Amino acid sequence: MLNPEGHYDNRFEWDNVYGHAVKLLIRKRAVGHGAEQDGVHLDLGCGYGRIAEQVISNLRMEYVGIDGAPEGVASLKGRGFEAHELLFETYEQTLSRIDEILAGRKIASLSMLDTLEHLTNGDLVLQIIRELIGRDNAPAVLSVPNVAHSDIGFKLASGSWSYTREGLLDHTHVRLFSEASLKRTFEAAGLHVVDQYDVRIAKSDQDFPLTHPALASGTTLNAFLTHLRNGVDDTASINQFVRTVAAGPKVRDRAYLSEEEKGGARPFLSVVTRTQGKRLHCLVEMLTALSAQSDRDFEVVVIGHKVPHDRQLKIERALDDCPEWLRNRIRFIKVDEGNRTRPLNIGFEEARGDYIAILDDDDIPMAHWVSTFRELSVKKPGALLRTIAARQEIETVTVNGSDGIRATGALVPYASEFDLIQHLVANQTPPVALAFPRGVFHDLNMRFDETLTTTEDWDYLLRTALVVGVSWCDQVTSVYHWWKLSEESSRTDHDQAEWNANHQIINRKMDTLPILLPAGSARYLRELRALANSGWHGITDVPSQSAYREEVRKILSSKSWKWSKPLRWPAMIRGRKDTKISDLENMSELQLADLLQRLKRSSSLRKTRFFRRGKSKW
Repeated sequence: MLNPEGHYDNRFEWDNVYGHAVKLLIRKRAVGHGAEQDGVHLDLGCGYGRIAEQVISNLRMEYVGIDGAPEGVASLKGRGFEAHELLFETYEQTLSRIDEILAGRKIASLSMLDTLEHLTNGDLVLQIIRELIGRDNAPAVLSVPNVAHSDIGFKLASGSWSYTREGLLDHTHVRLFSEASLKRTFEAAGLHVVDQYDVRIAKSDQDFPLTHPALASGTTLNAFLTHLRNGVDDTASINQFVRTVAAGPKVRDRAYLSEEEKGGARPFLSVVTRTQGKRLHCLVEMLTALSAQSDRDFEVVVIGHKVPHDRQLKIERALDDCPEWLRNRIRFIKVDEGNRTRPLNIGFEEARGDYIAILDDDDIPMAHWVSTFRELSVKKPGALLRTIAARQEIETVTVNGSDGIRATGALVPYASEFDLIQHLVANQTPPVALAFPRGVFHDLNMRFDETLTTTEDWDYLLRTALVVGVSWCDQVTSVYHWWKLSEESSRTDHDQAEWNANHQIINRKMDTLPILLPAGSARYLRELRALANSGWHGITDVPSQSAYREEVRKILSSKSWKWSKPLRWPAMIRGRKDTKISDLENMSELQLADLLQRLKRSSSLRKTRFFRRGKSKW
C-alpha cells in the first residue's frame, strides 16, 4: 500500500544521504572489488533515483531501480535508466519478481535509502536484501533517519512530539530507529555493518520553535541536556544513519528487546576490587569481611592490575579459599594496561549489579555494609548511595613469619552528613562508603577519567552526585585504611604536586559544567554569601575549621543557649534536631560556618541578648 504523500524528489548532493551512499559504494569498490564491476547496482525503494547518474559515472556499472510509486519509475525511465514498479508484499512474491527483473544478472551492490522507515514489513524486506546480496557477497548501503537526534529527544523530554510533512519525524514513518535499535534490526535479519558514513546536522528540521528552552543554545537547560546527551554516544547530531552491510548469520531472534534484555535478574550490588597482590593478607581480610555480610545479594569482580604470574596464582588461591557461596560469585579479571583508574572502568563495565561499589583490597566492610546500601536505595531509588567510613591509620607487621596489619590510630569517622558544596571544595567520602547506580555508567556512559592519576574517585563522585543526587545516612559501615607514609600507597606513589595538579583539573572540569544542586542548596549558598559579607573575619584572615568549631562550641555551651531551650521546643517537637557539641567533630568547615551563621541569627540568641550585656560575647 502506498501513501500518496510519501513521495519526495530530493536533489543529489555530495553532503546529503545520496552523496554519502555513493561514497560508501566507491569506498567498498576500492578496497574489495577493484575497478571493474561485474553485475548491476540494485536500488530498492529508489524513488526518483537521484543516485543513478553517479552510479553510472563513478561505479561504472548498470543501474536498476525498483519502487512502488509510478512517478519515480517514470522519471528514471525518462532519463534513460532501467526502472521497475514493484510493491514489497510477501517474501516469495517480492524475491521472485526481483529475480525476473535481474534475469540472471548478478548484483554487484545494492542500496535502499530512506525507505525502511516507511515499510510496515521492513523486517521481511531486510531478509530479502540479505538473500539477494548473500548470493554474490555484494555490499548493501541502507539509510534511515535517527530518532535519537538531540532535537527530538530534548523536545520529547518537555512533552513535545512534532510530526512534519517530511524530515526526521515525517508523518508517513511507521518505524523509528536509534543506532542501537537499527543494529538489533540488522542483526535479526542477518545483516552486519561493515562501514558507515552518517549524515550529521547539528540543527535539524526539528529545531523549532526558536526559543524553546531545551533547544535554544544559549539556555542553561540546553547546556545541561547537551552535556548529558553528548556523553552517552556520538549520535546526538546524526540526522541519518548511512551504513554499509554484508550478509551473514542471524545473531538475534528478534529486532526488539527481550524481557531479559530489558532488565533480567541482577544482584543488588557488584563489588569491584582492585588489587596488585602485594598485600595478600589484606585481600584475605577483606574477603573474610565480605563473607560475613548480613545481605548476600552481591557479586565480586576482582581486577588484578599489572599482576605478575606468581602473584596472580596467590590471588587466585585466596579467592578459591573463600566459602563456596562467595567463591561462586567472584570473577577474576586481569588488566595489564593503564593507570590505577583503568581497572575501575573495566570493573564497572563487567559489573552486573543494580549498584556498583568500590572495595579496594585493603579496606574493610562491616557486616551491614551491603544491607545499609540497600536501605538507602529504597529511600531514593537511582541516587548515589553514601554511608560513613571510619578512617584508621595502619602499618604492616610480621608475626611468626606472616604479614599482617596493625592499627596505629583510632577510628575517625568522616562527616556524617553528605555536603555536596563541601565536596566541591575537597573530598569528604572515600570510595568504600559509596555505591553508584548502574545506570550512570551503563546508560549515561559516565566513565572514570583515565587522564587522572589520583583523585579519580572524587571526580566520579562529583559528576555522579551532580546528576542523580545522593541518598545518605549517618551509619558507619566500613573502615578506610590509611597507610603510614613509611608504607607504599597512593600517597607515596604520587607526589604532592601530582595530587595538586589532578585537584586543579577536577576544579576546572566542574567549572565548565552546568550543574544541578539538591534542594536546600539555595539557602545554603545565601548563608555562605551572608557569612562572606558579614565582616566576622577579614579577607586575609579566614578562620580555620577549628576556629569555627570553637566559636560554635562557645554558643552551645553558653548559659544563654541553655536558658533559651524552651523557645526551641516547638521546632524539636516537629522533628528538628537540637545541635549538640558532640555533633561538631564530624562537621565540615562549610557546615560549621553555616551552623554558626544560623545560630547567630536564631531567635534563641536574639531574645536572650539582654543577659549578655556588659559580659563576654556569649
